Amino acid sequence: MFSADEYATRATESFALPKICVQIRTLLDSNNASTDDIARLVSTDPALSSKLLKLANSALFRFESQVDNMNKAVNVVGGEALYNLVMAETAGSAFEHFSNDVIDLKRFWLQSIYAALVAKHLAKMTQTRTSARYFVIGLLHNIGELIVAVQTPELAIACNDYDQHVPPWKRQKSVLGFFYTDCTYALLKQWGLPAHLYQVLPDANNETAANSSREVSLMFTICRVAVAMVSPDKFSALSLIHPMILRKAGLEEQDVTDGIKFAHMEAQTMIELLSP
Repeated sequence: MFSADEYATRATESFALPKICVQIRTLLDSNNASTDDIARLVSTDPALSSKLLKLANSALFRFESQVDNMNKAVNVVGGEALYNLVMAETAGSAFEHFSNDVIDLKRFWLQSIYAALVAKHLAKMTQTRTSARYFVIGLLHNIGELIVAVQTPELAIACNDYDQHVPPWKRQKSVLGFFYTDCTYALLKQWGLPAHLYQVLPDANNETAANSSREVSLMFTICRVAVAMVSPDKFSALSLIHPMILRKAGLEEQDVTDGIKFAHMEAQTMIELLSP
């Protein structure tokens, strides 16, 4: 058995963060970079260029005319949505790299997509600062499960033995000594991603912390909702989240219900967008 950091180190040795992720983030954070600079960089990656055009012409943006070049696509989609797309591509590549027969990959992928979409909706509802980052956090939050499954499949199998009485996060803690989100935190930190993309993850399953921090309460809610959405026979989202945590996040029960509906409606679009 390894620590969360040790699992992440071993994973980083076999899958490094693509250089273009760092390059685009650097341009977005620069005061001197232009849309042309970003478009030129995206154009060096044919697969990403194709995805960006597909996204710009999708129902998610509903632009009035055909988007047929990189500059227009970057303008239509926006820098943060572009970065979300890059990270979604990276997540897809990482998921494929670490894929194995130990866990249900369809369930894993859906849980990630649902978390990303619910995060996007709830962060917007609560007017959270730089709310777009929550899409990325939601998408990547559970990648620790894949890392554990690849390196110690027997422990991942044990973690999957959960039910209404022993939910997945409690099972992970008892089997591993940490949560999958702790492993994700260590991986994203080692990848050198901006701290705001992972700093809430260590407390994502900490109910005490969720009661004292708005950002943690939001992440806590996102994780619980995603679990409930892929295991509706075992859990209902609102039963997993104490009303005090919802209030701390600035949410009402209807917001969660609406977030679930939004995720169900948009999930297929996201899956099709991210498919090869």
